[in-house]
Amino acid sequence: MNVHERFNEQYPFGEHVGLEITKVEEGYVEGTIELEDYHSLSESTLLAHGAVPFALADSLSAAALASVEGAPGPTLDVRIDYLRPATGDIYGSAEVVRYGAETGVVEAEIVDADDRTLATTRGVYKTNLVDGANPFVDS
Repeated sequence: MNVHERFNEQYPFGEHVGLEITKVEEGYVEGTIELEDYHSLSESTLLAHGAVPFALADSLSAAALASVEGAPGPTLDVRIDYLRPATGDIYGSAEVVRYGAETGVVEAEIVDADDRTLATTRGVYKTNLVDGANPFVDS
């Protein structure tokens, strides 16, 4: 799977939030979301809703796993720690820290243009779904 193509051209949610994958290596990706008015919690100032950095982190994490196995698996669990508000464009990286037969663990960091950490995540994702099988749907 071409991770750039999948996440930049064939990912409707990513297109909706403005996600762009900018770098892909095996087990590691980087990307960005340019903040727009519709991302904001406020009409008077640009202040991103917490779902925006989460969306970037979760999408980058899925892309990092896809760079290892060829397909993104569903998110099973994610912990996010918000450290400061996002008031401008956000950038992120995600790295696979464990890849197993059933699950993978990915850590992500979201930063602002001044490289200040806005949020960190640690997520668990289903692995080994390259054949397209979905273990969450009864056959």
